[in-house]
Amino acid sequence: MARYAAGVDIGASSIKTGLFNERWELTHRCAVIDSHTLESGDELVRRIQASIETGLKDLGGTLTDLAGIGIGSPGPMDINRGIILETPNIPILTQFPLKERMIQASQVPVWLDNDGNVFALGEAHLGAGRGYPYVLAVTLGTGFGWGIVLNGQIHHGATGTAAEYGPTPWQEDGRTWEDDVSIRGIMGTFHALGGQGETPQDVSRLADKGDEAAVKAWERYGMVLGLALTHAVNLLDPHVIVVGGAIVGAWDHFTPAMLATLHRYLWAPPREALKVLPSQLGDEAALYGAVSQVAFQED
Repeated sequence: MARYAAGVDIGASSIKTGLFNERWELTHRCAVIDSHTLESGDELVRRIQASIETGLKDLGGTLTDLAGIGIGSPGPMDINRGIILETPNIPILTQFPLKERMIQASQVPVWLDNDGNVFALGEAHLGAGRGYPYVLAVTLGTGFGWGIVLNGQIHHGATGTAAEYGPTPWQEDGRTWEDDVSIRGIMGTFHALGGQGETPQDVSRLADKGDEAAVKAWERYGMVLGLALTHAVNLLDPHVIVVGGAIVGAWDHFTPAMLATLHRYLWAPPREALKVLPSQLGDEAALYGAVSQVAFQED
């Protein structure tokens, strides 16, 4: 009987892999892969496969101990065929049949879903969204990821592209939500205000000291995020919004503007009932959500 399942979180900067036991406990974090060093989708598959095999060896096991692999990847994607359709932040995966190639390499069942979806699933099952039927989750980082979980299941929509909302234009010039609610968004705003710094962490440290450009940059970031969430809340009416990703570390800086904007444009019932919470699982949320595809689905 297989003893482990693998969860894989493919990101624009890095690829994380973890091995879980039958009780959903993360028993081993495999070596992190630098996404920037990969030259093709096939190389990505080989590197993931090698990391899983090395992890199993560290646990005293082999591929025969593996029940399956759950993968979260940037999309959108063809869920049924397991093909990545477009990945602006990881071009080597555009139109790549990731599920099929991973099955060929591992010889075990493979499940593939959008990275925002698996983040939402992990938080809904085991994190800040646990116990709530309707969960909306967003990730703030290189991009602006979304995921919707309704009664414990990912909402995929008619074509599998539900919640691909980050690239949606919100200004007449075609500027998208992701252009502003992302690392490049906060840094672009900060630099436009005359700020000097290279990372969101720099902007946070400066905001801690009262730097005017940093404070204003986070206020604008929170305002735009709040506007985006307003659309989703008025459409979906979730019990909770879970916010994660690399930028969530600046929670205290952008949350006041986010909540003020969000509450301004909501109907009274959701304004009073809605909870907005930071991720509980942090950078492991997508791993838990990805591997839950193996644990929950029959194949």
